[in-house]
Amino acid sequence: MEEKKTRFYLIRHGETLWNRQGRYQGSTDIELSEEGLAQAELMAKRFRYLPLDAVYVSPLKRARATADAIARETGLTPVVEDRFREINFGEWEGKSIPELQEIYGQAYRDFYADPFSHPFPGEGSFAKVTERSMEAFEELLKKHEGQRVAIVSHGGLLRVLLVAIMGMDLNFYRKTWMTNTSITTVDVMADGRRLLMTLNDKAHLEMAELLNKGE
Repeated sequence: MEEKKTRFYLIRHGETLWNRQGRYQGSTDIELSEEGLAQAELMAKRFRYLPLDAVYVSPLKRARATADAIARETGLTPVVEDRFREINFGEWEGKSIPELQEIYGQAYRDFYADPFSHPFPGEGSFAKVTERSMEAFEELLKKHEGQRVAIVSHGGLLRVLLVAIMGMDLNFYRKTWMTNTSITTVDVMADGRRLLMTLNDKAHLEMAELLNKGE
């Protein structure tokens, strides 16, 4: 008999124009591009076959549009959870990495190399991001024990959250990536163990690309 568990699907939103341009988005409310909308539809089709009990989503438009695609497939109503919004990068938002390196020099390079140890505009610290996102996660874990829950959010926030959920070394943040509409799966077992089942699963995008090449 399968051991009782609570499963979380951590889903990054679809592509935006700023994603394609390599610009920090943060709290700026950018909408999905046409490509991002198509990615969301491909990802959502997977939940025709994956049981799902609840969907929680960041308040930002790009995440909500991605969650809406899941809603159309499952009939579930996404619940907006402000604590899953993207990291607020203040005046850095809208700028690319080369622009930030030119404007802020060593201060930005220090942050990029070790973001948990260096401050940044806006929210100020990854410790604050960890605190708010983990508070929300732990509440969902209690509320949905034994169920399957999707959290539709953002690449930066989800990587911070994953490091905290799994108790990873903080350096692991810079050793992971989450592609637009990728699915990262975490199981929390009845005895409290937390298992990373998949990371950056983007099979829906890869399959679509293969099928398009075969036409």
